[in-house]
Amino acid sequence: MTKQEIIAKTNAFLVEEYEKDPAILKSEARFREDLDLNSLDYMDLMVTVKRVFGIMPAPAEMNLVVTLGDFYDFIEKKLNEPSPIQKNE
Repeated sequence: MTKQEIIAKTNAFLVEEYEKDPAILKSEARFREDLDLNSLDYMDLMVTVKRVFGIMPAPAEMNLVVTLGDFYDFIEKKLNEPSPIQKNE
């Protein structure tokens, strides 16, 4: 999946499911301050990431995500990690 696809899918669910204004969905937007996402939203976000991208981030990993750009990068990195099966081969 390309970075543009990750951005498009992420922005789509932030608008549809979290009712965020598309105008504020910029890479530098901060999750807590600009997007007004709290810890409960983070838990919901992890479930959404599992559904949309097929990966389940750990809460500790999500604590490192500060901006929307961090989130895009995080998803891209997780999608490009070898699966556990590939690691053992």
